[in-house]
Amino acid sequence: MAKIIEWSEEQEKAWEDWVSTRPQIIKDLCKRFPPYNIYRLNNSGHKVTIYSYSEDGTITVNVSGEYNAVMFDRQVFGIRPENLEECDLPGTDEVIGSFLTEEEDVKKFIDMVRPSVLADRN
Repeated sequence: MAKIIEWSEEQEKAWEDWVSTRPQIIKDLCKRFPPYNIYRLNNSGHKVTIYSYSEDGTITVNVSGEYNAVMFDRQVFGIRPENLEECDLPGTDEVIGSFLTEEEDVKKFIDMVRPSVLADRN
């Protein structure tokens, strides 16, 4: 399993101090899913990083071109812990990157695909 960042002792202490002040559900999520690791989102296969922890027991993740081939970078909320597992960094043979990087282009793309996505839900 891969760490995306190595923390100094000072950073680790600051993290532990912050976690100690959180509600138990957040403490449990932080212990199980520290933000310095990379995870696989099981239902999509994307490699993700932690963005935030929620008191409803879910996690918000970053899906980015740093670790995936994606149309655009984004945060996805409401991820249940059982849908995440630690994974390795992308291999040298894996294609990574974000196709759309300008916010205006991302908005245009979303507007273009929204009707078909919503139609598929019915």
